[in-house]
Amino acid sequence: MNEFQYFLKTRVQYGENKSLELAGPIQEFSGKNKAVIITDHALVSLGFIQPIIDSLAASGIECKVYSEVKSNPTFQNIDEAAALIREFDSDAVIAVGGGSPLDTAKTAALVAGGDHGAEHYALMANPFPPKKVLMIAVPTTAGTGAEVTSTTVYSDAHHRKLWAWDQNMQPDLAVLDPVLTINLPDFLTAATGIDALVHALEAITGQSSNPIIEASGLHAIRLVSENLPLVMREKENLDARGNLLIASMLAGIAIEYGGTGIAHNIGHALSTTGGLHHGRAVAIALYHSYEWNLDRSQIAVFAKAARAFGVTDSYDSDRELAHAGAVRCRKLIESLPIDLEVTADGLTAEDLPHLLAACLAEENQPMRRNNCRYAADEDLERFAKQIIAFQQGGKTQPLSPA
Repeated sequence: MNEFQYFLKTRVQYGENKSLELAGPIQEFSGKNKAVIITDHALVSLGFIQPIIDSLAASGIECKVYSEVKSNPTFQNIDEAAALIREFDSDAVIAVGGGSPLDTAKTAALVAGGDHGAEHYALMANPFPPKKVLMIAVPTTAGTGAEVTSTTVYSDAHHRKLWAWDQNMQPDLAVLDPVLTINLPDFLTAATGIDALVHALEAITGQSSNPIIEASGLHAIRLVSENLPLVMREKENLDARGNLLIASMLAGIAIEYGGTGIAHNIGHALSTTGGLHHGRAVAIALYHSYEWNLDRSQIAVFAKAARAFGVTDSYDSDRELAHAGAVRCRKLIESLPIDLEVTADGLTAEDLPHLLAACLAEENQPMRRNNCRYAADEDLERFAKQIIAFQQGGKTQPLSPA
């Protein structure tokens, strides 16, 4: 076992309607009683934000709302949010939404403390300034785990998916409120749930895993496998939705130190090239890479993952059990409203060079290196070809572990 250390800065609160109890932590932090809420238009129009504003106003806290965050947020989103934090002289930032609002808010909370824009800090080109505000994350999807991580992902003007890291980027408080996830469309429930599952699986089988990562990751897989199909059938089942939120948070804890792998390398490339939703992109990538990933050095962990997926049959070897886990995972993905074909996104064989180039881009190499099995250029090319050619219901099979 390699040496390791583990530290989680974020305080986590779970409970129904806990998102309406944010005034206390803000008032404990400072006496300014000002907060900036960072979210997107959809959540504003669906009525998610006003109850939070009203609950804060009842405690004397004034709010400004930045709701321009886009899926795959941009430098512009971060810089506009940071400018509002500075202009309003806010001492608290509240992120409400999925990974895009959370990543925007986490980055803007740091950018607001300096004189440069978000592009200045991308790929750790320069250190962030110290954080001067309280950062509260309120996820409305059960997928990214961004409420407990110190990494963010955003896009530049050329739609490249970039990342940034800083220990102070980890939110100070994460509030898990299952009520906020009830009205999530089926596709987003499914895609974000699989995103959490991919986080957990790649963290426990990656090069940086340790016992804490394995413990949180395996339980995250178990919770997603048990509760995602249940939520798809019973949309208002708050216990199941709460379990998915907890799974997402646990998977976030796993990737905080365990990192991600080849499904995120390919998934980010699909988002860069075809604009795919992140959760759907990594679901497609995992669907095609899981069995290829069954690396002999990590086969015991893949066997444990199979049990977490719900495989109960007996097998003569860990390899056979691990293979059964891969089959179970693929069947789970196939059962969900996630389109595994990319032709509808306009991707064709002509896009193969662009997709491969995105897989090989600098910003995606940490995921490639951390994967349990190293993907050579020719491996990535085969994955790209198969993903573009794949027809749901056809006879194309994922790449084998050989």
